[in-house]
Amino acid sequence: MDKRNEPTKKSRPICAFIALSPKREGPFTIEQVLSPLNYRLKLPKAWRIHPVFHASLLTPFAETDSHGPSFTQPPPDLIDGHEEFEIEAIVSHSGNGKRCKYLIKWKGYPSSANEWLKEPDFENAPEILNNYKTLHFL
Repeated sequence: MDKRNEPTKKSRPICAFIALSPKREGPFTIEQVLSPLNYRLKLPKAWRIHPVFHASLLTPFAETDSHGPSFTQPPPDLIDGHEEFEIEAIVSHSGNGKRCKYLIKWKGYPSSANEWLKEPDFENAPEILNNYKTLHFL
């Protein structure tokens, strides 16, 4: 399947400062060519945006030999037979109290793989959560 980069205009910025957000996200796999001008992309479920994009918004993804393969993702660790991914940082949060969710940046993965987690999901990384709460006075 072909891969394309997607503009961030249609999606929510992942950075607190819009100017520092990446101009494009991806690469994403094209699931279906709906017409010569419209493509359905395989996007992360956490994004909750419509996956169909006009061709003018997409750019081809090209890997270069000089830089090696792009977006090589490390395999998850196996802990007690379960896959465990390492949290690199908490990027943002939403809500408060018991309804608070945290936007997680996974180590070794692009920002397009960021995911919202609730507090109970931090059982293997409580220090990252505590540091974030201290820094943001939560």
